[in-house]
Amino acid sequence: MTREELILDCRYYNGEDEVPDSLPAGDAIFWDYERVWTGWVLEGSDKLQKNIDHYSEAYDLPTLLPDNDGTPLGLKALLFNRYEYWNCYMGGSIDRYAQGFKEWYFEQYVACTKTHRQLLNQQQAGDTHA
Repeated sequence: MTREELILDCRYYNGEDEVPDSLPAGDAIFWDYERVWTGWVLEGSDKLQKNIDHYSEAYDLPTLLPDNDGTPLGLKALLFNRYEYWNCYMGGSIDRYAQGFKEWYFEQYVACTKTHRQLLNQQQAGDTHA
């Protein structure tokens, strides 16, 4: 995949070298996660596959989140990794923890904006009906 193709699957990152000043402060962290994910894919980093394997095995990530929400599995795994880091998972119910990530993912990431691909498709659909 090219950088431009990967960026289509992002919601905040547009290929910039630095966080845009126009981006609200709370969204800057998502911009950075998408930037890291894009870099990992382009570099062929084993970190990406390790995250996918871990979160698929530990939390059944492919089943936990739908595959039609516009976010690639590798980016979901990176987001889960960051959720785990910031929430300092120390044990307890895996199901409850996975549910917490799912709620955070939909409320804080997916619900806030669409991927560039979704916006482009929406725009193109609107253009064809004009």
